[in-house]
Amino acid sequence: MTDTIMPSKQEQPPAIAAPKDARPVIVTLDMTARNAEALKQHLLTVIPVTRKAAGQRFSWSTQDPENAARFTLIQEWQSLAQQQGYIAWRTQRGDLTTLLDMLEAPPRIEIREVFDR
Repeated sequence: MTDTIMPSKQEQPPAIAAPKDARPVIVTLDMTARNAEALKQHLLTVIPVTRKAAGQRFSWSTQDPENAARFTLIQEWQSLAQQQGYIAWRTQRGDLTTLLDMLEAPPRIEIREVFDR
């Protein structure tokens, strides 16, 4: 089988409960693609699954209008624990390796805690 994701792997993100005292977090990923169209198509495939993850409030994918190779993902999660559980699931599946192979360099990741809700 030549697929990068084995069919026996869990197809949906795991259900992860937020800790009782959790605060929402915003996660941004700044990326530069080797092939802008390929990365865009990849994101159009994986982000709908991301939006189904436990604790996922929204996920926006943006592309720089002046440099098509630059992308930023902006996500809000109910808790950092849920976001980290989701990333662990993507890592286990091999999805992060696929994403990293599409980038010029590792993504710049920033996590911010929401304090005014």
